[in-house]
Parts: sequence; structure tokens; C-alpha cells
Amino acid sequence: MFFATLLFVIGWYFEGRLPYDAFLNAFSFSFPVLILGACIWFVVMFTSIESLGVFGFLLHHLTAGLIVVGIWVSSAYQIRVSLFGGSSEGFDYLIPIHWQILLAFGMYDYIVIVYYLIMYYRNFQDKLVHESELKELVKEAELTALKSQINPHFLFNSLNSVSSLTLSKPELSREMLVKLSTYLRYSLAQDLKELNNLSNELSNIRLYMEIEKVRFGDRLQLHFDLSKYCENLKIPNLILQPLYENAIKYGVHESLEPVCVHTKCSFENDTLKISISNNFDPEAIPTRGNGIGLHNIQERLNLIYGRADLMRIVKRENQFTVHLEFPQSL
Repeated sequence: MFFATLLFVIGWYFEGRLPYDAFLNAFSFSFPVLILGACIWFVVMFTSIESLGVFGFLLHHLTAGLIVVGIWVSSAYQIRVSLFGGSSEGFDYLIPIHWQILLAFGMYDYIVIVYYLIMYYRNFQDKLVHESELKELVKEAELTALKSQINPHFLFNSLNSVSSLTLSKPELSREMLVKLSTYLRYSLAQDLKELNNLSNELSNIRLYMEIEKVRFGDRLQLHFDLSKYCENLKIPNLILQPLYENAIKYGVHESLEPVCVHTKCSFENDTLKISISNNFDPEAIPTRGNGIGLHNIQERLNLIYGRADLMRIVKRENQFTVHLEFPQSL
């Protein structure tokens, strides 16, 4: 329609033709574009520089252009003659034939360029989707690898606790093993989920702390400060586990005094905020570890939420605190 309007304006305004005559010329010359334009798409779709090279690419389009222009000019003339009557001007009814051919080649080039731009845009969109899918696969693989570190790490620490308990309180070792098996069944059931309710995670944590309380008794104290609204919010599964393990390993295990593990939760600005703190003996010789727990948490938060500022560690005198943030809108 744009091309037909352009030809009409040229014939009527610039060449001084009658409006009806200018319309007939514009319609007859532009109508073949409706069919030939669709045919050019198939030429473009099966012609690429990558597969044909520059010379082959140009040769294919030159050949296709000659065929299209020949069909275009001759069919445009036949349309005018059959629908609107003959003309003494012959093939020069619109403009001289050589200008018609040049105009048709120009339109062919324009259509080819538009089609290649459309194909480039589609390929670009497909590439973005493909890259996004690859990133998701990589992200899932990394998360799976990080989560796979949690259970062996926890199991190693728990078995050490059972080993110690068999020497000091053998009658309680069986109770601890039963609770350990219950905990592991829960962990395996949650392993396929990426996010879990805070209430479920805290139930899991309480089960783990009961296992440790069998060993440490009154030396391990727990305090939870959270609202019922926070219990229904989402966090990555098993992400809190390493923090409580560290509280046992570096707090309760190294101190002769009671150690209180305090958990506080709040909800602000669409973000669940959790603080886990415990006291420790600053004069105790710190137990050497691999640092899997805190590094694991940091990596998982970065992968899931795309942010590196969601975990903050504060260590003051005899108090160790980890502040975590979990945005609720992913």
C-alpha cells in the first residue's frame, strides 16, 4: 500500500497525470508485489552467506532478482492491459521501461534487506532464549552441586557426634542414631525442591538440634523469635543448616558454658530477614574447618537471587551473628 501510494503521488503530482490514470498505473505496477514479495521470502530463507560464500550469495540474489524483476514488469503490464484496457505507451505506461526495471530492482533489494533483518531478529531472539536456557541449566547444575555438599558435610559432623557419644554416653547413642535417620529422610524428601516454607525448614532445624541436644544436654539452648506470618515465607531448602552446624562446632563444642543459639525472623520490604547468633568462648582454640558452610550459603544466594549482598557476618567479642535476607519476589 505504501509503494502504491508512492507511485500514485509521483504520477499524479509530479507527472501531472489524471488521478484515475495515476491510480491505474500505481495499482497495476504494485499489485504483483503481494505475490512476488512472499516468493522472495523463500529465496532469502534458503540463501545465506555462511553456506554459499559471498560470491555464491550475490550470484543467487542476482539470478533471483532478474527473474523477479522480469516477472514483475511483464505481469504489471498484463494487469493494466487486461483490467483497464490497452495503452499506446506500451511498457512505458508508467515511466520509461529502464526506470521501471531499476525501480523493481530497488524494491527487490529493499524487500530482501527487510527479510534478512526479520531473520536476524528471530535468530537473535532464539539465541537469547537458548542462552537463557543454558544459564538455567548451568545454574541448576551448580545448585545441585552445592546442595550435594550439604548432606555429606552434615553427615560427617553428625557421625563424629555419634562417635563421641558412644564413648561418653553409649546408652544415648541409639536415640541419636534414630533421630539422625529421621532427619536424613526429611532432608532427602526436600532435596528435590528449590524453595521451602520457613516453618518446614525450622522443623528440620529443631530435629537436627534435638540430635545434638542428646549429646550436649543443657549446654545447648535454643531460642526462636519469629511471627506466624514469617513461617509461610519461602527460603531455599537446607540453606540454614550449615549455620546451626557451625554454632555447634565452634560454639557449643568449644565452650564449657551454656551456648544459646538465637534465631530471629522479620519481614520488611518484601524481604524475609533472618538473624542467627550464638555466643562462644573467645579464648578457645578455634577448630579448623574447610569453610564449606558459609561459602555454600553465599554461593546459593548468589545463584538463586542474583545478588551477593544477602549475607552479612558480624563477630563481636563473644557473639557470632549471621544476617540473611531472602527476597520473596524472584
